[in-house]
Amino acid sequence: MEYWQVDVFAERVLAGNGLAVFPDCRGLSPAAMQELTRELRQFESIFLAPLDAANHFAARVFTVEEELPFAGHPVLGAAALLHHLHGGKADADWLLQLPEKSVGITTRRQGKGFYAEMDQGPATFGKVLDGASAATFAGAFGSRYDSRYPAQVVSTGLPYLLLPVTAAGLADARQREPLDAALAGIGAAFVFLMDVDAREGRTWDPLGVVEDIATGSAAGPVAAWRVSQGLEPAGQAFSLAQGRFVGRPSRLDVCVGEAGNVLVGGTVQLLAQARLLPSPAELD
Repeated sequence: MEYWQVDVFAERVLAGNGLAVFPDCRGLSPAAMQELTRELRQFESIFLAPLDAANHFAARVFTVEEELPFAGHPVLGAAALLHHLHGGKADADWLLQLPEKSVGITTRRQGKGFYAEMDQGPATFGKVLDGASAATFAGAFGSRYDSRYPAQVVSTGLPYLLLPVTAAGLADARQREPLDAALAGIGAAFVFLMDVDAREGRTWDPLGVVEDIATGSAAGPVAAWRVSQGLEPAGQAFSLAQGRFVGRPSRLDVCVGEAGNVLVGGTVQLLAQARLLPSPAELD
């Protein structure tokens, strides 16, 4: 069984957010998918299996801790690899069926790599925090809440607490305490810290140990939130920045359509191809 290493939201290899993609995982159990993700130590891995319809694939995404119902950069990276393997020279469309939603992606060749753009659908807006609660969450990162803007839970598949902080607060942020219970209480899974003026953000794994480089599942909510706050016009593309603080600066292109659907895109580079030596049955 082959798997590939790709870099997503990356203008060149060894930039952006790394990802392991298994383009045909038939025969692998979920337990094996979880163990392989832990072995490869990527922030996320994605496992694909072809469905009956052309260019349709089932997809499962794992972090080292758990399976996710949706994730952004794995979807884009997987679609780019599918284009490399099956897409030819023309633009191509793909549908990935994740556990809780289907995502359509358009891909094209661009330079030595690919450009992939997904339609995350409309955003769902959840709880707005009062100032004291927002400041408490910011304090958990040693950061400072930017009270000019509301902190709010927003989702296009994964619910994020979008937390505006000062520029200095973003630079100095480090998660200092567990937040699982507090996040569950407001209907969120993760915190995404935002320097609103710079269009830049940061987020971490649930334990606050590993910082994500470029988070496609957060980019959609951030884009929708910015449009809802009147910071960006609907129908106009703009870019978000992430990854600078871990030495992997990344660009995430976003656009909120007039009808509310959120598009998230970026460049993808293929880095490496590898092969598992054991059979799938031997991994259980």
